Amino acid sequence: MKILVTGVLGFIGSHYARTALAAGHHVVGLNRPTNESKFKRIADFKDDKNFDLILRDLDGDLSELLDGIDVVVHMAAKTYVDHSIRNPGPFIESNIIGTYNLLEAARKCLPKLFIQFSTDEVYGSILEGAYKEDAPLNPTNPYSSSKAAGDMLALSYFNTYKLPVIITRTENNFGPFQHPQKAMPKFVQHAIAGKKLPVYGDGGHVRQWLYVDDTCSALDTLIAKGKPGEIYHIAGNQELTNIDLAKKVLSFFAKPESQIEFIDDRNIRPGHDRRYALDCSKLMSLGWKPKYSLDEGLAKTFTWYRDNAWWFETA
Repeated sequence: MKILVTGVLGFIGSHYARTALAAGHHVVGLNRPTNESKFKRIADFKDDKNFDLILRDLDGDLSELLDGIDVVVHMAAKTYVDHSIRNPGPFIESNIIGTYNLLEAARKCLPKLFIQFSTDEVYGSILEGAYKEDAPLNPTNPYSSSKAAGDMLALSYFNTYKLPVIITRTENNFGPFQHPQKAMPKFVQHAIAGKKLPVYGDGGHVRQWLYVDDTCSALDTLIAKGKPGEIYHIAGNQELTNIDLAKKVLSFFAKPESQIEFIDDRNIRPGHDRRYALDCSKLMSLGWKPKYSLDEGLAKTFTWYRDNAWWFETA
């Protein structure tokens, strides 16, 4: 197949492009022009004969990019919650208007499948249990609100124009090449350097975690077996509080727990959602399950960052 991956220089996008190429597909990678450091994520396959890189924003008429494309995997998005709180505008531009422009191009070119890659954060916090795909949306910050709006727009193109859209919503991904502004690589970077690990609030915020290769295999499952017009959760049902994640990092690197520093987040991230959790039984009914346990994925990830500390200096 010929697969368009938007946000291909991003953390998950670059991993998925690598997975698709390994499976023998032709990948067209789309990304906004960005700094050189992000190209390191694709250094091992940027010259592959089955990979084409296009640098441009998701603006204007994108129809030419979708010509001959079988599957669109739309991952391009502004994602950092703290930045969205400080300045929502770029998140509206990227996650809503950019998605609209891509959907319009897809409406004209009619790919076999359009995957809108989204987040558990559109549901807001859940203190017990786990959200199913029919749960009401309750986003609590500009980032999650912009993603929810993009999801609804994508589903409207299925209902109105019969564009074969699938929505995926995933939990916290982790693995190599993640930007150190994200919690896990930041914790690792600080642990290695002997610096304090910044933990928001009381450290009791709970997140599910999934190794990035398992997310990529889930996307492959949905391309093969997913039903257009449906929403699917990609999750591993493996939870950690932020404080427990920090302790796991410190334990791996044989560092003392005194390196943990609690950060008052009331002015940084007001309304910080306490817990996210997704029920992924719908996806698992298609035959998918995670390959890596949480501890296996963490060990692979921590080892990679230990052996590739240069990433922290260039990301």
